[in-house]
Amino acid sequence: MLPKENRIKELLREKGLDGAIVSSPENFHYVTGFAGHQHTVSRQAGFSIAVVSAREDVPTQLTTMDFEVPTFEIKSAGRFIVRKYDTWVGVKTWDEIANGAVVPAPAVMESSSDILAKMVREMDLADKKLGVELDYLPVGYYNNLCGMFPEAKFENISELFVYARSVKTPEEIEMFRTLCRAADEGFTAVSRIARPGVSERELVNEFRRTVIATGVAAPSSWSMFSTGESGSRLTIPGDAVIQKGDVVKFDAGVNAEFDFYTTDTSRAWVMEGADPALYKLKDRLYEAQRRMIAAAKPGLPICDLYHIAYDYVKEMFPSYRRGHQGHSISMGPATAEAPYINPTTTRPLEAGMVLAMEVPCYIGGVQGFNIEDMVLITPEGCEVLTPNTPHYL
Repeated sequence: MLPKENRIKELLREKGLDGAIVSSPENFHYVTGFAGHQHTVSRQAGFSIAVVSAREDVPTQLTTMDFEVPTFEIKSAGRFIVRKYDTWVGVKTWDEIANGAVVPAPAVMESSSDILAKMVREMDLADKKLGVELDYLPVGYYNNLCGMFPEAKFENISELFVYARSVKTPEEIEMFRTLCRAADEGFTAVSRIARPGVSERELVNEFRRTVIATGVAAPSSWSMFSTGESGSRLTIPGDAVIQKGDVVKFDAGVNAEFDFYTTDTSRAWVMEGADPALYKLKDRLYEAQRRMIAAAKPGLPICDLYHIAYDYVKEMFPSYRRGHQGHSISMGPATAEAPYINPTTTRPLEAGMVLAMEVPCYIGGVQGFNIEDMVLITPEGCEVLTPNTPHYL
């Protein structure tokens, strides 16, 4: 992926900040275009760090463990300054192994914090206004930062990254197209076997096999499949078997592994023999979502999009209550992030936004519904990125 470093520099200047210490795996990737392996696997603060100056003429500096520095240098392609810190890996030279050469050990092993201190001071940021990700950093790590840079003024920029990520670049849009195609294939495969007598585990396995076979994404799940009364609660798939008259609620997504981007899509299929009220509810929820999609275009206030769906369902079902009708989505770790399609978000839709537009309804102890598609806002209107999976069987 291409770095979005310049976008972050621009937003830092708009916020009156001099620089930022970027700590989370997702936002490190957003700035640089790639992720650190151990950082991503462990999610520990300090395993990989980017220090970004708001100034255009000051290059971004990165630090990672000595074992990973050559990989960072390849991926950086000269754009970033890469600094190593010492770890337990103990990388040796060939001369040491083959010829018994003695290479003097450094007097002091430098930690990630040691290198971070050098980077911040070299970039003239130690006494400036610095952005940090307080939504990610552990309290202990943040307290250490305050001790390292007592003259700096820290400001939380977690929401700055969410804002930046809410409008996608052309490359990110292609990433979403690829992931959504994989999700669509998985959903469509499941739609072909969803019927009474099939278990939730069979549905899950069919989805995973199909997604993996695409070769472009890794299966990831949050609610996934649930049937009957299990659909009215948040749960992972169990041993339940679809019964006649059930609703099969399928809420799942795929992710791009070390590129982090993720999807979120849902279907609710009503099995033959269901109570007529369930068919009536499903139709209304689906129609509400289609109305949202038809109306979505740049300039429309997001709160108006919310009311298009919410008011339509509530007109037929006065008891309907729902705080939001969808959300933005990007790199996680959460599947849902701002802007939310809710009654208070006045921000207008923009071309390049990718939203999960959803109209759910859960009936305690009975059934659950969620009608959800990934939708790209285009200059002319919008495009459904998950168009192939049927909403009706």
